[in-house]
Amino acid sequence: MAGDSSSRGNSGPRPADPARQPSGADIGWGITGTMLSGIIVWGGVGLLLDRWWGTSFVALIGVLLGLTVAIYLVVVKYGAVPPAEGARGTGSSQAGRRRPTRTQKGQR
Repeated sequence: MAGDSSSRGNSGPRPADPARQPSGADIGWGITGTMLSGIIVWGGVGLLLDRWWGTSFVALIGVLLGLTVAIYLVVVKYGAVPPAEGARGTGSSQAGRRRPTRTQKGQR
């Protein structure tokens, strides 16, 4: 049976490809996980401090702190989008089309 695994293809882990770009779903799940974990972890810390100190406002501060730190981490990690290869930045509009040249009124 051990010899049969080679006939089905490479069943081992895939080799790491450093040039592989993450898909949009990968980035979306990364952002979602960062946001949720920041809120849950720091909200939980605030809730524990609320119970320990006998207060009722530290959990809200923890949730807001977690949300703030998570937004900061998302901006740091995913904020800058690298420009596409071969893209020219001069003389084009936002959609990539050339702008019409400006002429005097009545001339085309």
